[in-house]
Amino acid sequence: MQRSGRAGPIALAVFLLAGCGGQSGLPPAQPVPVKVAVVERKTVPVMVQYVAHVQAVQEIALVPRVEGTLEKVSFKDGSLVHQGQLLMQIQQEQYLAQVEAAQGQLDKAQADLARARSNVQDQVAKAKLAQAIASLHYALDELDRVKPLVAKHAISIKQYDQSKTQVEIAAANVYAARANLADTELNQQTSILTSQGSVAEAQAQLTNAKLQLSYTTIYAPVTGIISFVDVDQGNYVSPAKTPTLATLSTIDPIKCVFQLSETDYLRVAKRLLQMRNEPRTASLNLYLSDGSRYPFAGTPESINRAVDQQTGTISIESTFPNPQALLRPGQFGRVEFPIALAANALLVPRDAVQTLQGTSIVYVVGPGDKLQLRSVAVGSSYGDDVIIQSGVKAGETVVVEGGNRVQAGAVVKPQPVGKGSSS
Repeated sequence: MQRSGRAGPIALAVFLLAGCGGQSGLPPAQPVPVKVAVVERKTVPVMVQYVAHVQAVQEIALVPRVEGTLEKVSFKDGSLVHQGQLLMQIQQEQYLAQVEAAQGQLDKAQADLARARSNVQDQVAKAKLAQAIASLHYALDELDRVKPLVAKHAISIKQYDQSKTQVEIAAANVYAARANLADTELNQQTSILTSQGSVAEAQAQLTNAKLQLSYTTIYAPVTGIISFVDVDQGNYVSPAKTPTLATLSTIDPIKCVFQLSETDYLRVAKRLLQMRNEPRTASLNLYLSDGSRYPFAGTPESINRAVDQQTGTISIESTFPNPQALLRPGQFGRVEFPIALAANALLVPRDAVQTLQGTSIVYVVGPGDKLQLRSVAVGSSYGDDVIIQSGVKAGETVVVEGGNRVQAGAVVKPQPVGKGSSS
């Protein structure tokens, strides 16, 4: 903290006037109002800050799965898109034609299957078999009729032999009709199976054609922030030549990854491993690159499998609410992580600590409300407070606001933080 170079001559002038008669002609200085707080003693977690890298919980590269002209881009670069929202469309004509052709093949295959399942040929074969059986019965009856007539010599042996021949011919016809029926049934089953295979193949081709058609429209798989488009509308895209069309990142919640040193990991390993079975609480603070504290607390989620042998660190993943999309993938910050407990730690508000020529100082309100300048050793942070390792005692009063308007020895008018008004 720098003091103005004019303070010395003014103080000297006041001293000379006082020495000449003790009358300066100036009214007595009024106590300066300052906001104060009492040094507290508490057992608090020791917070250690680690560099954190902000990442999306899900980062999805949108790639073309079919080739064609990119006809439509339906989002604004860098905007928030919602799950199911149409993002892009690739030319569809050829894929619509493929669907129609596949549907035609399926219709033909189903008609062939219906024809194969019809039992017309089977019925004809059964009718021929029935006719052959009837002829056999007739021939047998005729043979039975002529047998007695041969014994009585009523008919000739030749006529009797002709009747026997007719029975044999009828029996052969029955055998042939049975074989024809079996062959017809087998052919029908084969035709049905072949037609069923054709239907299945046609259905698969139709499904694939519809799938290819569906790939021409790209929808947002999740809600998140989408990148700038990598390929302008009107360009030809293909799976082989177009790596990505855009990248979509989930944004709320968002992930912060930080590295614990192996030593710090061993200090908290037991507690970290218990996170798997305990309800997780939002206990992490995040400080952004401008030094401000992020308004939402984070939750430790998981610990990596192994310690990195090159860096001697192990990765911890945490998630932070991000409803306003302030955090973006790629940002860096500092995560405040509880590493241990400090018993009976002295706490003062962070705003009470100032820096003077590289030394941390606080103003203590002493007897008669006079300010005392103390150099202090500052430890880790705890919320809006910091741990003071030396320089103050519990119960002392320190200046939180207004200390920049006074100097050591000045008389002040203490006002507790949150009460009164500073001038």
